[in-house]
Formats: sequence, C-alpha cells, structure tokens
Amino acid sequence: MARNEGKAQRNRPITQELEAPLSRRLAQLRNLRNLTLQDLSSRCHFPVSRLEDLESGLETWLSASDRQLLAMALAVEPHLLQEVEERPRLSPIKDPKRYQAMINEITVSILQGARELACPQCGHILRCRIQEAYDIHENPVRDAKAFCQKCPFTL
Repeated sequence: MARNEGKAQRNRPITQELEAPLSRRLAQLRNLRNLTLQDLSSRCHFPVSRLEDLESGLETWLSASDRQLLAMALAVEPHLLQEVEERPRLSPIKDPKRYQAMINEITVSILQGARELACPQCGHILRCRIQEAYDIHENPVRDAKAFCQKCPFTL
C-alpha cells in the first residue's frame, strides 16, 4: 500500500457503530486505523504496556490530557472515548450528607494550608493544591484541588 493510501485510511471518518467498553472501543479504533500497538504507542507517547492495560480493561478511564493525546493519535474526537469511560466513584459512602460533609472538610483543610491529607477512598496521601483565579468580575477566587495517585478520587 502506498504511503498516502495508508494515511487516508487512518484519517477516514468512522461510519460503523462503535463498541461500548473503553477497552473494546480502543482496540476497534486502533484496528480501523490499521495501527499496531507499537504504532499507537509512538503516536501518543504511551508505553505499549499502558495501551495493553487499556485494551484489556485494567484501566477504565483516562485523564483529560491522556484522552486528548489518545484521541489525536486515533484521529477521533475525545468525546468518543470519554462516553465509554467508567470512572469508579466512592461507593462505600451511602449517605450523601456524610459524603458532602467529608468533601467540605477536605476542602476547608486544603484552603487552610493542609498538604498531606489521606484519601477517603484508599487512605493514600492526596496531592493537594490551591487554584487561584479570577471570576468574571475580576474578584480573586481560591479553589481547593486534590487527587489520589493510587485510586480515582478527585476533588
């Protein structure tokens, strides 16, 4: 196959129905684009082992930046990946009021300067920071941000 034919095949629009779980959709899109795992790895700069984890279902969601890189490498819109991601949520907490109180406590602690808080889901140390910005009226706004590097908890 000529070089231009291969490029045209990789960039043609998707006309068939896409499969549902992220793992199957990634494999389907990769095959439709006629890419090997190694090809996709070099295009999106993910290790082949990570792509294997995604296609086997070990990873079920992507960060926004990873989703963008992978979508660009597959020549699709990021929402085609996001719509089939399964991001686990905190399931042990059945009481929404208790959950909201816990989130509020973490938020206040971060805004007061705490930097080493335990993840409420797995107990691992959260990565915490304060995002400073301005609202539409140019008033300063401070938001607490936190995420766990071990589980999918985010604030």
